Amino acid sequence: MKILLVQSFLDGDTLPPVYPLGLSYLATFLDGHEVRMYDPNVAERSTEGLAASLSGFAPDLVGVSLRNIDNQSRMDPLNYYGDFRAIVQSVRKRLPSAVIVVGGTGFSMFAREVMEGNPEIDFGVHLEAEESFPELLNNLSAPERVKGIYYRQDGAVRFTGVRPLPAFEEFPRPRRDLADMGRYTGNAAVGIQTKRGCPLKCTYCTYPVLNGNKIRMRAASRVVDEIEALVMEGTKQFMFADAVFNRPEKHAAEICNEMIKRGVRAGWMAYLDSKGSTREALLLMKEAGCNGIFFSPDGLSQPSLDSLRKGIRESDVWRILGIIATEPGLKEVEFIITMFINTPGETPFGMLRMFGYKVISVLMKIFLRRRIYVTIGWIRIEPETGVYTVAVDEGVIPPDTPLLQESREEIGRFFYVKPSLRRLDDLILAARRLMRSVRGGRKK
Repeated sequence: MKILLVQSFLDGDTLPPVYPLGLSYLATFLDGHEVRMYDPNVAERSTEGLAASLSGFAPDLVGVSLRNIDNQSRMDPLNYYGDFRAIVQSVRKRLPSAVIVVGGTGFSMFAREVMEGNPEIDFGVHLEAEESFPELLNNLSAPERVKGIYYRQDGAVRFTGVRPLPAFEEFPRPRRDLADMGRYTGNAAVGIQTKRGCPLKCTYCTYPVLNGNKIRMRAASRVVDEIEALVMEGTKQFMFADAVFNRPEKHAAEICNEMIKRGVRAGWMAYLDSKGSTREALLLMKEAGCNGIFFSPDGLSQPSLDSLRKGIRESDVWRILGIIATEPGLKEVEFIITMFINTPGETPFGMLRMFGYKVISVLMKIFLRRRIYVTIGWIRIEPETGVYTVAVDEGVIPPDTPLLQESREEIGRFFYVKPSLRRLDDLILAARRLMRSVRGGRKK
């Protein structure tokens, strides 16, 4: 069978395109089929490029990824669901007889809504697809035999039931010959997964629903084998695409030590949990080539952290700032710390302290020459999360409100704002927009 895999289109995104790691893993399991990949994010003309791929290759089946619904930005909302719908409609128009299968994290979050709203789609693959998708290919006429599949029968959308997550720790390396690696040049563009699953219980996050709470880890030696292969092919920078790289801490240390032992020469970035991020652990990562670290405490005050179920103390968030400020060995490492401005447990004083934290980071950047950036945003309300339940209970959104929206104007309604802090939140939002307007005027 001729299969074309299409990456999620993030039209309008200003960040460098990210290598389609998920589709590369999927392609690894498609032995016996002729597989090609198309990424509209690196095409000079995305629409024309897709049309050319469809016409030139004439696939029997097109798999379309829906990774992100939107960019989760209240200030500059972008809607990617509309781009996804346009791709699906274009495929159906150009290849009326082709089978269209969709998947990805965005699809899995809104599987039934996507299926019911897009009659062009034949099948949907729920959650991780490396086992279910190949099995579906062998049962296109009887999809009810395959767990984890959405399909149509007698005009209705049906689901075959949740499928157990696959043994990721046993997976082979992802197939990387279907996309031009040279097109993905950002610091976080080329991803490597050391594990799937996340043990954290952050109240706003869908990751445990999508990939489970149980960690499925690859052996450190196999991870570094993959890194070495990429470096030999010319990759100089990559990203550990784990939810949290240093959970468990021992696994992260094993990978770092293995890279050091083999003399791997490549820069890399990773997401870390504040817990376990000691001075010694960070210096080990730096020795192994790390040049960028993301922390997401997401709150500062203890009531905020507790409401987010972060499992850390306010002292942990300040401790990280102290290590960055005082450790000369980390001076060249870039640190990005993300915060949410208005959480279910936040207080006015907590919000002020958060801005104080950001001011301190700016002073560190100016006077200590530290590469630190503290970003402050809002929580996007998503299904099957604790924040969604809180938002409904507090009247932030009405019950049964559709969270899947097609227009960017609608997206702004789906960020959590604590009712008692709404006026303060409105002032902060207005001030940020004013500051942006002023900066824009200066640039002109």
